[in-house]
Amino acid sequence: MEDRLDILISDLIRSKAPTLFVKTRVVRGVSVSRPSPTLEERKRETIARWVTLPQGQAEAHPLLKVYREMHRQLGGDPQMVPAVENLLVRGILKNRFPTVNSVVDVANLVSLKHLVPIGLFDRDRITGNPELTVAVSGDQFLPIGKEKPVKLLPETPILKDADGIFSAVGSRDSKRTMITDATRNVLVFSWGIEGVDPGFMSQVLEECAAEIWNTSLST
Repeated sequence: MEDRLDILISDLIRSKAPTLFVKTRVVRGVSVSRPSPTLEERKRETIARWVTLPQGQAEAHPLLKVYREMHRQLGGDPQMVPAVENLLVRGILKNRFPTVNSVVDVANLVSLKHLVPIGLFDRDRITGNPELTVAVSGDQFLPIGKEKPVKLLPETPILKDADGIFSAVGSRDSKRTMITDATRNVLVFSWGIEGVDPGFMSQVLEECAAEIWNTSLST
């Protein structure tokens, strides 16, 4: 049974970030629900751990610096920050932990624990072999929370499959592949460049997969 999904990295991405790599896990037979009281307590504990650090210490973490460099290499908007840093600085350090559902919330806990970005997608809504590449002029997709498609800036890193774009990676994901109550199989995705140990990232994704599975068993 499939436990990982190969993702092609295009030459366009390679030319921007030569050391970039991706890691995936597929978690099968999940159950998605509202976060349990135990999960909510873990979220409160996570906020408490981060907000008690001296000012600026969190943002100075070496991994966050690596992901800022990856963001720069990929030509990301200089006014934006990488996804995990955005979650930390604009959410956790302001005493806010976003609530989505049991699966997404537990993945965010693992992401914050290790400061490694984690993306989740409904595996059954992905067709064919996905590719990590960049948007071209005219590319658009329907993001979570939107009713109409939005255009993407050329060169935006994207994930796409046979049915089209399903993620502007590190920024926003598509409604088509979002995790919902109907999701049963989850694709867990992360990426990095030199400075992030691929073995460490694999361990983080294994931990995330186990957490998703354990959370499903408790619902």
